[in-house]
Amino acid sequence: MSTIVVYTETEEQEKAVKAALESLHVSFEQEVDETDYIMSSPAMISRIEQSDKDIEADKGVKIDVNNLWK
Repeated sequence: MSTIVVYTETEEQEKAVKAALESLHVSFEQEVDETDYIMSSPAMISRIEQSDKDIEADKGVKIDVNNLWK
């Protein structure tokens, strides 16, 4: 057996590749891009935007990296 890595650029390509593999009864695994997954959640986008606003308003929490693991 061998491994083939396919990088799709569009959802249409992804669906076509999956359909082809399924029709040939080829097993496959799909990895989800973490950024795409996070950005697909309106709640998460809202939290990120609020955090950006908080940082701009100097409401962030500063952590001294030298004391981070103490």
